[in-house]
Amino acid sequence: MMQGTGVSKSIGASSTAAPPPPPPIRGVGLGPRATMADEKEKARKGLAKKKLPTAKEMVAHYESQGMQPQEASLKVIDDLQNLLLRVVNTSKKNNMDAINNRLLRLESKLDSKPGFPQTLAIGVLSGTVVHVFPQVVSSVAHIWNSVRSSTSST
Repeated sequence: MMQGTGVSKSIGASSTAAPPPPPPIRGVGLGPRATMADEKEKARKGLAKKKLPTAKEMVAHYESQGMQPQEASLKVIDDLQNLLLRVVNTSKKNNMDAINNRLLRLESKLDSKPGFPQTLAIGVLSGTVVHVFPQVVSSVAHIWNSVRSSTSST
């Protein structure tokens, strides 16, 4: 560190800074979904930066329209309650939609699997096939041998 300047300089360090990385090209690298998400994020931030009016500003607005202070206050309270109810109902609806989607997915998975009676029938059938198959094969072989021996002897 150099005395009195407040600037530190390391030995062997380059005095030029590394160039900034090039801006991302749309559709290259992370794909179109990433750029669309970036655009949505920018739009959301733009909406978030928009400042909502305060209660005092709303009262002043209604008073400027000719309402009495008490009427303006009641109107502001009514507007804020309606806004709060809309936000709560929207979040409940979104939550209910998510729960409904999960239940539909679970139901479709359960419907695609066989129930107990079907599983039992499959097991009984496969057990029967395993037990009977060797006997059927030996019977077919015996018939084949009988037919072959009767046709070859004449």
